[in-house]
Amino acid sequence: MSSHILFEPADLSPFGPMTLLKSIAELRYGIFSNLERAQRILSNDSVQMWVRPILAKQHSEKHPETPINTHAGKDAIFLNAATPAWMYPSALTKLKESDTAAVVIDGQIVAARPGTEIKFAPDFHQKLDALPKIECDSEICNKQPNWIWDYLDFIAPAMEFDTNLWKSDNNILTKLPADLYTLTDRNIFIHNTAQIGKFVHLDASNGPIVIDQDCKISPFSSIVGPVYLGKRSSLKPSTSIRQTVVGNVCNLGGEVKGSIIHPYSNKSHDGFLGDSILGSWINLGAGTSTSNMKNNYQQIRVSWDGNNYESGRQFLGSIIGDHVKTAIGVRLNTGTLIGAFCNVFQADFPPRAIPSFSWGNGTHELEKAIQTAELMMKRRALTLSEAQIQLIKDLAEDHTHFIRF
Repeated sequence: MSSHILFEPADLSPFGPMTLLKSIAELRYGIFSNLERAQRILSNDSVQMWVRPILAKQHSEKHPETPINTHAGKDAIFLNAATPAWMYPSALTKLKESDTAAVVIDGQIVAARPGTEIKFAPDFHQKLDALPKIECDSEICNKQPNWIWDYLDFIAPAMEFDTNLWKSDNNILTKLPADLYTLTDRNIFIHNTAQIGKFVHLDASNGPIVIDQDCKISPFSSIVGPVYLGKRSSLKPSTSIRQTVVGNVCNLGGEVKGSIIHPYSNKSHDGFLGDSILGSWINLGAGTSTSNMKNNYQQIRVSWDGNNYESGRQFLGSIIGDHVKTAIGVRLNTGTLIGAFCNVFQADFPPRAIPSFSWGNGTHELEKAIQTAELMMKRRALTLSEAQIQLIKDLAEDHTHFIRF
């Protein structure tokens, strides 16, 4: 059986700050991470990962069942971890046309068969780039995500694809509660351990709604699909959420629209979160709101790592890295990017590009950043491992190892 190696792109800066402490295969824009999705589509035993060397030890701890950065045999097939896994079968079909080749979408390699043994080394991308190219046309393969905000466009297709996988593995209510206000019942899937309050409105006419194990939905909340609520996540009373993916153990309140929220992050109070991507272990203070559209209706430009980029989007809120905290009443401008371990509390609009380890306009002390992370994780009965602590220290010292191989 061929091994399938999910590899990260050579340059991760277009996906920052979400990939500072995560591999791109761990990002979520549906029910599953792309790693979990690939393990379900392909044989779980065959899936391996090639990640940036600085993440290898931490990933070996997090994914003990998945080989990390082990050498590839001559039958190994490389799959771009940035590509949604539902595109893999089409790319693999194209790959059968040649013994050694690379399938390309939008100029990016999405699948490759070198046909020879390759030892893991940071320059392995050069060997893949040297392979003969096969273009995968748009009728077979969809658009390749090239920027972190591209994943906002994948919420709907990911939910459609993932819901079918999720249904086969879970115990779902066969009859919805009589006091639910619903549209398109056939597209609503509620785990039988979830708790749904009175006067909750569910509208799945534009996409599926999946409410996972042990979720709590408080009264007067409104959910408009496509929406996924991860295990043990909760909505406070009168929460409005639509076209959004929420990871495990998140608490939400206020209004959330068109966003991705990774596990263990909180937005428990009023405020608007729109067209945004949040990492893990984030806490947005009461009244924190994101602007997601410019007053002049122009496309939004973003700044990151000293460079300016045109997003090509009219709607884009904030991209927020892991372990970020905002104070009450913080107002985030359109296209704001915030690195990891920041504390944002400026009275006026904060900068639209905030580097990691920022404390207001100053610097977040490393030991205090680690201490805060430990305290927040302790509330969820989790701890930082030595490998994770070292990773945080490495990020504080020099982030360049985290954005490129």
